[in-house]
Amino acid sequence: MYEGKMIVMQVRPNYSIIYQFKPELKIEEEYIKDKKEFIKFLKHSANWKTGKYFLKCSKGTFASFEVEGKNIKLLKKSTKGKDYLCWNIFQ
Repeated sequence: MYEGKMIVMQVRPNYSIIYQFKPELKIEEEYIKDKKEFIKFLKHSANWKTGKYFLKCSKGTFASFEVEGKNIKLLKKSTKGKDYLCWNIFQ
């Protein structure tokens, strides 16, 4: 289920686009063992602008998160109520 390279999408009011400042993100397995490590990895992986983002892999949306300044909030469920794929991996 885990894939290392993911597409970074930035959510806009009516659509989503590939995040131009970091279009792809390579995630090493060691950074997705738990939520805390994953958030720490995200904080250091790019200079995020305030907004909402999601990581896309071939199996669907791996993770979704909101950035507010230096804070990153990892979202658990989609608008349809399904858990994002990352939650199946966290120990």
